[in-house]
Amino acid sequence: MVSNVSIRGLDPSPLPIESPRFTPRSDATGLRAFVHRVIDEKNLYGNLAFAETCESLALIHRALDVGPRDRVAGVTSSGDVLLSMVARGAKVIGFDANPAQTALAHFKLAAIQHLDVDAYLGLMGVTEAVDRTKTFDRISRAMPTVERAAMIARRDWIEEGVLNRGMTHKIIRAMVKSFSRLVDEDRLQLFLGHRGTPEERSAVLDEVLSRPFVRLMLAPLLRRFNAQLKWLFFPHRICRVSTRPDEMIAEFFETFRPLFVRGGRDNPVLCRSATGLVHDEWRTFLYDDAIFARIRDGADQISMTTRELTEGLELLPEGWATAIYLSNVPDYLTPDGLDALVAAIHRAGAPGARVLYFSLCDEDRLGARLGPRIPEAEHQRLYADDNVHIYPSIEVRRTAR
Repeated sequence: MVSNVSIRGLDPSPLPIESPRFTPRSDATGLRAFVHRVIDEKNLYGNLAFAETCESLALIHRALDVGPRDRVAGVTSSGDVLLSMVARGAKVIGFDANPAQTALAHFKLAAIQHLDVDAYLGLMGVTEAVDRTKTFDRISRAMPTVERAAMIARRDWIEEGVLNRGMTHKIIRAMVKSFSRLVDEDRLQLFLGHRGTPEERSAVLDEVLSRPFVRLMLAPLLRRFNAQLKWLFFPHRICRVSTRPDEMIAEFFETFRPLFVRGGRDNPVLCRSATGLVHDEWRTFLYDDAIFARIRDGADQISMTTRELTEGLELLPEGWATAIYLSNVPDYLTPDGLDALVAAIHRAGAPGARVLYFSLCDEDRLGARLGPRIPEAEHQRLYADDNVHIYPSIEVRRTAR
């Protein structure tokens, strides 16, 4: 469990877990909100894809091992990863091609600068809050002008609680609501992880998959229309450059079997959206008043701009970054784009800089041309400690010395 790890300078003791705000069977908005966004935005990941990170904060910190003398460059995404790096005393520069993600990250930074953890969670939508818009108006002047204007233009995000607006959150809620219609309450609680073991969940999943509705209708439907359905469940840029989304939809229950059998409560990405609870990992690496204080003290050490990651790395001073966080950006790139990214990393990275990246494919898309992999024992430990089970490929390499 995350609460048992010790990562340089951070107290891993968990705080009390948040009380649930909903139950799947009573959550009438789960499917409705997802369908509404499908109709309203069409390009579902275009406005706000990732309101929260879809990766393990514990794994990222262990992989990059960032400390006070480090300089971190990477993709901004939800902002959570980079903000947590500031708490370690590092200098941080983030880039993201999506201006909504940049605006969100600056909003989070402004909120951390002005609020304690409880007020922050209320503003962001994790807990109930009386007037989110009023709080936003009070703190948002700390944001850069462009990003503040972008958030003002989407006050509906603020009112809903922006963490509830992310597409991944809505997909998880819709999936749980759908699954609640296939199983009884006891089995639903089993899959949510409130009780039971992976072996028990695996046996129940096999039983569900053997049902005529799933075996003769749902599974064939996913295989038949995988090329169309992928546009609803994956960012469009990935769909344009890779066939992996088609494969994942076609073999949906096998692709995501680890998520089902491990249980939602133990998964930091699924936990809040599926159960209404805040996973201990968030308390350990971000949602803590001491961590917020460190981020406030280091707020002038982080910069986040709207720019393609490769372009951003090309603009950095040569050899600036001692750690580079790519998330799964390589999944979005053509072969030529991968070549350009590798060249930019070699230019921006200091000798021996650690580079972390994930992939939905079971292959390393950057490989040895980036630099040597970390020692095999350390690499295998990352896989053993992975509690998200979304990415079959997790790589940490060091730039050539």
